[in-house]
Amino acid sequence: MQTTKQEYRQFLQDHFKRLNLRAPLFYNSDFGLRFDLQVGETNTEKYFQNVIRRATTIFQNAFDDSDNVFLVLMDYKYKRRKIRFSNFIFKQILDLHTGEIIFLKEIGLYDPHDKFDIRNIGVIKLTSGRINHKTVLLAIANQDFPSRFPRLENNHIISNKEIYFINISKKLILNMYDDRGLDVVATDIETLRPIYEKHKDWILDYDREQIEKLFA
Repeated sequence: MQTTKQEYRQFLQDHFKRLNLRAPLFYNSDFGLRFDLQVGETNTEKYFQNVIRRATTIFQNAFDDSDNVFLVLMDYKYKRRKIRFSNFIFKQILDLHTGEIIFLKEIGLYDPHDKFDIRNIGVIKLTSGRINHKTVLLAIANQDFPSRFPRLENNHIISNKEIYFINISKKLILNMYDDRGLDVVATDIETLRPIYEKHKDWILDYDREQIEKLFA
């Protein structure tokens, strides 16, 4: 029987062999969607309401509560900093216990020539319904606005954390990188088609032509 670490590695190898799990997902994948979450004037309450409305709507179209998921929390390693069980993201998971978390380390993820480019990674295998995804997405939206809460960190500093939702059941990955946008990538175009058809108006204009060609 495989361990969670082996399952996680094997899943990425089998279904996303050419994809490094890093931002920007859209530009590192053959089949992807890039959504624009921004509506109206930045840093107003209405602006953030629209960001979360779009982000949660897309998430709920990509994930059913019963879907098996790898939740991946990635953080830049600075000195002795590590991912702790008490961090904000883990608190958003229903009935989480320490034995469900595996910890990995990735070196040179963004710069293969930089020995100090080290990421601490926490991976949890669970069902989507256990994740308080709306609060997680809200914290991601707030990360570049130190006065807003909730936050990925417990203080006012800007976070280096990245969160990836890997849908094992549907073989897709979702990453909201900040309040500006969200990427969804998959192993084939048909997995993405229903999401695209429902929310094509939210596609980022910069990448619209490239994305529309996929679904032509």
